[in-house]
Amino acid sequence: MPQDATFKHVFSFPFMVEELVRWFVGDLHGATELVESLDFSRLTRVHEQTTSGPAGAKRRRANDIAWDVPFRDRPAAVRDWLRLVLMIEPQDTVDHLMALRVRGYVNNHHLESWRGGRFGATDRLAPVLPIVIHTGPGRWTAATRVIDLVTPTTADAPPPDVRSRRSGLFAGDGYLLLDTSRLAPDDLRHDNAAALLAGLCHPTVEHLPAQAAALRARLDAPPLRELLEEVLAWAQQRALRSTGIDLGVDDMAEVDRLHESGDLEAYFAERRRAIRDQYRKEGVERGIEQGVARGIAAERALLQRLASRKFGGRADGHLAPLLADIADTDVLATVGEWIIDCDTFEELAARLDSATGGGTP
Repeated sequence: MPQDATFKHVFSFPFMVEELVRWFVGDLHGATELVESLDFSRLTRVHEQTTSGPAGAKRRRANDIAWDVPFRDRPAAVRDWLRLVLMIEPQDTVDHLMALRVRGYVNNHHLESWRGGRFGATDRLAPVLPIVIHTGPGRWTAATRVIDLVTPTTADAPPPDVRSRRSGLFAGDGYLLLDTSRLAPDDLRHDNAAALLAGLCHPTVEHLPAQAAALRARLDAPPLRELLEEVLAWAQQRALRSTGIDLGVDDMAEVDRLHESGDLEAYFAERRRAIRDQYRKEGVERGIEQGVARGIAAERALLQRLASRKFGGRADGHLAPLLADIADTDVLATVGEWIIDCDTFEELAARLDSATGGGTP
């Protein structure tokens, strides 16, 4: 199953929606007060709506996943908010019009909610919190606010703020971005299934056994059995593709037995060691190095295309030799930021000359 399709199904479970909001919104964005005011026991799925198009034709106009969650007691800071609408949008590729799409989703949701009703002077729209989850390779480079699609983004532009009721974020002017490629190990709580799932988008040999075992433990409830099996099967595919490690989760009865005995993490770790030994014996490590090299080459090619689109065709050929000696993915990411920041190709080339000549990017 494609990665974004898996995430769509995963976040059709109320348990995973609550896990995501508590970890990503509450912990990573410091909005614990907002999260604690929500009554997750009354989460309600907002199903896709249809709207009338030309000549009365019906067409679907909705985002992938939307949930209503009411506030517990509507504290003073949010007394006019009857409920919060959560919109979750998994993306495995970058969409540079994502902010505009999100605003369209929010507008359509409000129009459908009031279809056939009368909106009065004292009525208010429910706040909407859009969350975009980037699960694909590379970094998300699209604007997170509609205003940044209209005017140039400045370095000191504030990101969308989930802690302020006055934030345009709740009115559809932007979204919270969960870019799984940028997560640090310290971001990934082992007692939260959404955090573990995000970490497994880009698994590492070092952290994979503990994360997979922790995910099995977190989803250890009969109502979540379908979710558990799907997530572990997906994690196995990600692990094989990224690290070459077969988690061995095809036999769920054995996985359950190891989990009950407390030996599951050690089992995953042993499979990791076995794969590493096999790599050493058969020289497969060269294949991993080649895979890494292919990934870096793809990132260089993407930077060349971006530079060519901004500075013209000549930038493509001139940029290739300047990038040839850069193998550090963090430096390549910095070059992508330079392409956005620089006004001319000459300015970009000067920065690259400095970096490849021993300067610090």
